[in-house]
Order: sequence, then C-alpha cells, then structure tokens
Amino acid sequence: MMKPVLLAAALAAAAVAPASAQSCFVADPIWIAGHNSATTTLSTRVATMGTTVATQRSLTLEMLLSAMKVQTAQVSTNGAREVNLVSNTQQAVASTLSQVAQRRALIDAREQYSIDTGQGVNACGSIDLMNATNRAMGTITMTGRETYRGLDVAPGKTTPIPQATRDRLQDPTKTDAAVLLDPAASDDDRKAVIQAMAGLPMPKPTAAMPGAEADLMMLKARRVEALRSPALVSLSAVRAMSSAAGHEVGSSAPSPLAQLDALTGQYGGGPQYEAWSAGLAGQSEHGLLIELTRMRSMALALRQQLIEQQARTSAVFGTILAVQAGGSL
Repeated sequence: MMKPVLLAAALAAAAVAPASAQSCFVADPIWIAGHNSATTTLSTRVATMGTTVATQRSLTLEMLLSAMKVQTAQVSTNGAREVNLVSNTQQAVASTLSQVAQRRALIDAREQYSIDTGQGVNACGSIDLMNATNRAMGTITMTGRETYRGLDVAPGKTTPIPQATRDRLQDPTKTDAAVLLDPAASDDDRKAVIQAMAGLPMPKPTAAMPGAEADLMMLKARRVEALRSPALVSLSAVRAMSSAAGHEVGSSAPSPLAQLDALTGQYGGGPQYEAWSAGLAGQSEHGLLIELTRMRSMALALRQQLIEQQARTSAVFGTILAVQAGGSL
C-alpha cells in the first residue's frame, strides 16, 4: 500500500511545482503496459479512421463526379431534345404553311381556270356556237361567188335568150324579193328571183356578123353586164346569207342568218339570254374576261360584215350614178 501512496504524493508535488521543473518518471510496468496498449489501440483506430475517412472522401468525390456527369448528360440530352423539338416544330410549321400555300394556289387556279368558273358561261356550247358562226360567216363570200357565177345573166355567160325566157315564164309567181330573206325558201327560188330582177341575158354577136357590128354588140353586152354586176353581187350575198354553209350531201349546217339569230338569242335578249346572264355571276375574273373577249371578237366579225355590206351598197349607188352620167354606149 505504500507504493501507491508515494505515487500519488509525487504527482501532487509535481502539480504544485513550476512547469519547467516538471518531470514524470513512471516505473510501473503494469501502467506502462496499459499505456502502450492504449497507445497502440488508439493509433490503430486512428489509422483505421483515417483510412475510412479517405475511403469515404474518395467515394464522395466519385459520387459527386458521377452526379455531375449525370447532370451534364441530362442537360445535354434535354438540350438536344429541345433543339430537336424546336427544329421538328419549325419543319412541321414550314411544311404546313407550304401545304396551305399549295392548296390556296390550287383553289385559286381552279376558280380562275376551271371549266365551270374560269372558261366562260357554257364554255363548250359557246365555243361551238362561235365556231359555227365564224364558219357560216366565212362562207358568205365563197357561196355568194358561186351563186353569182351560176346565174344565167352572169358576166361572160352565153345563155340563149329563148332558153332564159322560158325559164322566167315557167313560174311567174317566183318574183317576190321576200324569198331572198326567207331562210326556209329553197335556193332555186332565190336564184329565180335574182334572174327575174336582172332581166334577160344580153345578146352576143355571132360568127356571121361583120367585124365592126360584132365588136359594137359585144361592147354593149359587156357594158350592160358590168353595170348590173354590182347589184347581182349584192343580191348573191343576200342569197348566201340565207343559204346553208355546206353543200355536201346530208349537210345540216345552218345558214349565216340562222347563226346570227342564235347569237342574238344568247347575247341579245333572246331565250338563252337569262341563262347566260345568270351564269356570269358564277364566273371568275378570268371567265369574265373570256366572255368579254368573245363578245368583242363577235362585234369585230359583225362590224366586218357591215363594212362589206356598205361597200356593196356603195358600189350599187356608184353604178346608178355611172348610168345616169354615162348615157348610152
């Protein structure tokens, strides 16, 4: 028991003494063994704790790095998705706008140029009517020339006077000029009226006549034929207006007057005018322009016919004046 007491006294004295003079001398082997054991255990635990802390720190850093990588990947993925979404949306919008523009263009083209709204009222029927009218009006000159040359009093003809007289006396009732304006009358009746108006053919010299007498008779015949030729040409043109456009077998082409009546019926207040006028309301601008063009071309054609008629009338009046001023041959 004395040793522990002495150890305690020594520790107390050491606590009271100055620090510079402190010293600890422990000679107890048990205490030293316990101290060494505690130091070893503490060092081991400290080393273990350091290793654990280092490991946890490394894991924490790896987890932070992984989290940052994951966040970066998510941000990149979200950015790519956003870019793709914006790009796809813009492409979809552009495609939609393009389709809308194409549809509008198709609708506009259909309204402007379709057969129902962009080619005029009853396009096929109107085209057929205009073409038939042009063909009929275009044959007036040819038909009139043919009928004029077929007269027995045409210039250059040598129809015997007895034969012409028999033809005129065969049916005295065929002398009404109204036949020329009747589309239902036959072409032979019109020819008979014109020949009756012209009178008998001029006598031509024969081979038995002396030269001077034959020349004088021929000059008189040519003068008479020349003077009445303008009237015959005009009458033949009037005759051609009522004649069918074609002379082929089985031809049913209407006459120029019938075609003009058809035009009047559609564009001048006739039976088809109401339908044509109502059809204009459904036409586009292009269709209305086509209708205007057709009417203008029709007006030009009719004006040309009027000019030709005025020219023939002027020729007839000029012939009358020449007869009055020229006297006999």
